[in-house]
Amino acid sequence: MKVAVIGGGSSPEAEVSRVSANQVVEGLKSRHEATYLEFDLSLYKQLLDLKPDVVFPVLHGVPGEDGSIQGFLEVMGLPFVGSGMAASALAIDKYQAKCVWREHDIPVLPMTLVNKASWSTRDCEKVEQALGSAVAIKPRAQGSALGVKLLPEGGDLAAAVNEALESHDQLIIEPFKRGREITVAVLEQSGVATALPIIEIQVLADGEWYDYTNRYKTGASRHILDPPMPSGTSDALKRFAVAAHVLLGCRDLSRSDFILDESDHPWLLEINTIPGMTPTSLFPDAARGSGLDFPNLMEMLVNNAIARE
Repeated sequence: MKVAVIGGGSSPEAEVSRVSANQVVEGLKSRHEATYLEFDLSLYKQLLDLKPDVVFPVLHGVPGEDGSIQGFLEVMGLPFVGSGMAASALAIDKYQAKCVWREHDIPVLPMTLVNKASWSTRDCEKVEQALGSAVAIKPRAQGSALGVKLLPEGGDLAAAVNEALESHDQLIIEPFKRGREITVAVLEQSGVATALPIIEIQVLADGEWYDYTNRYKTGASRHILDPPMPSGTSDALKRFAVAAHVLLGCRDLSRSDFILDESDHPWLLEINTIPGMTPTSLFPDAARGSGLDFPNLMEMLVNNAIARE
């Protein structure tokens, strides 16, 4: 079977995307004719020339996870791995996704939406009254923790927001929540979304968090499979991850990130519809924890896409 694996592009996450995409090619090539295609202006011609049986997009952030490449492939009539255009666009939008989850009783933190066009430093007082002074400032649509600014002890909110708005038109601000960083991968098997083993992320350097550097630097973090926690908490995490996936209409795979606070209460932070597949990535670790090695994981995902045709 011919599989086109798309990676790269020009987003801030392009280099990580290339690493993930090349891992996918390696995982597929023992059973399929897997070809890496760079995401650029020649992609349409590359796909026409290759005539793949299935496409595996491994594009992180925009335009890979925002529905753009998915809509392009849908118009071309090519089967592809992962969520469709509408689900991808909804999932990357942290504000809208959390509104959906809140309506269905999935625990999410309170938040304030900031628009560059209407933001004034006079709004800081309202934000701090609503959320407190310790906050997390995040781009409304961005992955790999890029653009996130943390004020865990409070600080100059106006300066932090103004700096973030230099790169992003819309932000969300949430209370900063201390706790354990948890991720739950979801894999669809025979059309049923199933949670894989829970992973806790421990950043090894003191005082640091799971930012872009620590996500992709070998040895910067430790992934703890099935970490100790009350059984009711682990059940809730898996239930919320599957519900988050299903409610947004995601397909094939996703990875939901949580904070588990000091009372073992989980808070859903975001969902990733094209999780990383690098040597330090979480989704492959979770799959291995369930007994599924990387080549068989790739095979399952490709077969899912073909089965929809």
